[in-house]
Order: sequence, then structure tokens, then C-alpha cells
Amino acid sequence: LNDLVNFIKKEISDKEEITLFAVGDIMLSRYVGTKIFQSGDWRLPFLKTAEVISEGDITFGNLESPFYNQGSRIKEGMVFKAEPETINGLTYAGFDILSLANNHFGDQGRADMLYTFEHLKNHGIEYTGAGHNFQAAHQAKIIERKGIKFAFLAYTGGVPPASYQATSDQAGHAWMDIDQMKKDIERTKEAADIIIISMHSGVEYTLYPNSYQINFARGAIDAGANIVLGHHPHVVQAFETYKNGIIFYSLGNFVFDQMWSEETRQGLIVKIVFRGEKIAIFELIPVYIYDYNQPQIIQNKTGIDLILNRIYQANQKLPKQEGEI
Repeated sequence: LNDLVNFIKKEISDKEEITLFAVGDIMLSRYVGTKIFQSGDWRLPFLKTAEVISEGDITFGNLESPFYNQGSRIKEGMVFKAEPETINGLTYAGFDILSLANNHFGDQGRADMLYTFEHLKNHGIEYTGAGHNFQAAHQAKIIERKGIKFAFLAYTGGVPPASYQATSDQAGHAWMDIDQMKKDIERTKEAADIIIISMHSGVEYTLYPNSYQINFARGAIDAGANIVLGHHPHVVQAFETYKNGIIFYSLGNFVFDQMWSEETRQGLIVKIVFRGEKIAIFELIPVYIYDYNQPQIIQNKTGIDLILNRIYQANQKLPKQEGEI
């Protein structure tokens, strides 16, 4: 018996650890872009966090502003466009893959979608949740690390405009349809060991996820996904372990210029460590945004507790899971 126990322990310890870092909304337009251009340093938004997140085997985020090389620089308003040079900050921070499934992806029309695809590809960054047509937008992006295949799918829904959706012959993003998502996951299972879903949905500036988010996220885990990463509310929301997966309903802002409230200046870096195909441990790393553009990891206990307590409050109001008393 002792020999068997020691053998099992050795098998577990021999499996290499793989680390995933995930962050919230990244917006490189408007006041963020102005700060970058004023500084002359494309890396500016990521100077205080790159040392941490670039250490991940995979680093993931939601790109809230498409790249485009036409027109004047966007300095205000709700229609975003990131200048092509600002991609250097993303490469500096070590981003491997970005979700494009969000309500700002088509802000500059179909042309900016095509430009963004090519621009990311040329800088060695993968993308998911969008494509040249419906099939491409719903095709998982697979990244292999240390023999383990990680598949990423991304969706947006409940957030206008729906016109940014991909069609059979037009570029766009993947829309949140539970039945289609389950088909995508079922198809992906054959090619991947771990499935990660990005979900761009919810009510902005609210602490609690709505039923649309909850049903979609839990439906993804039921279908075989391992992790769901939420974006769009611009504030952190609840997380839960659900069956064999983990759901983070909103990671809040990461690089954004919403300085008008404490909640919109707060966000989370999630660190998830895998051993083989299993989640070994995860960690919530709270950040706080300074000067309209730059997240910094919170070091003081008071600041950390403020965010974690808000998440705990949100967790208490999640609907009970099946079988939960």
C-alpha cells in the first residue's frame, strides 16, 4: 500500500505545472491612447504588471478596442479605435491570446475587423471569438503548452449591437447562443485537453451577474468546459466553483480610463495553475488603475480586502447549484 501511495505521489509531482494568467477589459483608445502618446512609451499601461503576467505559460485578456490604421486618433466618445503602434504594449506584457468577442469589436466597421486579425497575427498574438465568417468565429483557438492542449472559445451577447456578429460570408464575432456554444464545445473536445470560454455579457457597473450570464456560464461547464472568464460589466463580480469547473463572472477593468469610481478602477488578474489536465490551484490578484491607463497590483491588505470582500458579497447571492442545500 505504501509503495502504491508513493507511486501516486510521484506521478502527481512529476507532472509539469502550467500557469494561465487572465485579465479583464483592455481598451487602448480614448484617454488611454492619449496617455500612451503623451508618454512616448507604447508599453505604458503594462509597465507595472508585465513582470507578473508575462511569466505565465499562457496570458489571456479581452481586447475592447480594435486596431485600425485609418482615420484620426480617437480621443473621446464611445466608439473606440486603437492605434496600430499600441500593440507593442501587448507584446511587451506577454499576451498570447485575446478575445475579440465584445461590443466594441466592430466600432470602425468590417474593415477594422480584418485589419485587427492581420495585425495580431503579424505580432504573434492569437485571437478567439471572431473570424472572417461564422465558422471561423466559432472555431476554437488551440494553444499547446508542455504537451497539454488548451482550447479557447469566446462569445458576446445581451450587449448591443448584434450587427457585429459574423455571418456565413461576413467577418464578425461569435454571439452568445447556448445551443451553438454546446456544439462548439462538443466539437472542440476531440482536439483539446482543457476548454476555456470567454463570456462578454452582463449589466455594466453592477456587482451581481444576471441570469443570462449564469445560465450561459454554467451551461458551458455542463457541456464540458473547464473555465469561464467573464468581461464587460467593468467591475469585478462573483466567482464560483461549479461541478468540475470555475466561473469568473467578471474580472473588471484591466487597462481602462474609467477613473470616475473606485469600482471601475478595480480589477482582477486571475492566476490558474494546472498540473497536467487538472486545475491545481487558482489565485485572485487585485489591481487598481492609476492615471487613466495603468493597472498596478495592490500591495496593501486594506485595498486587497476591499475588492475580495465585494466579491464575497456577490458570491453569497448566486443562485444555488443543483443539490446544494
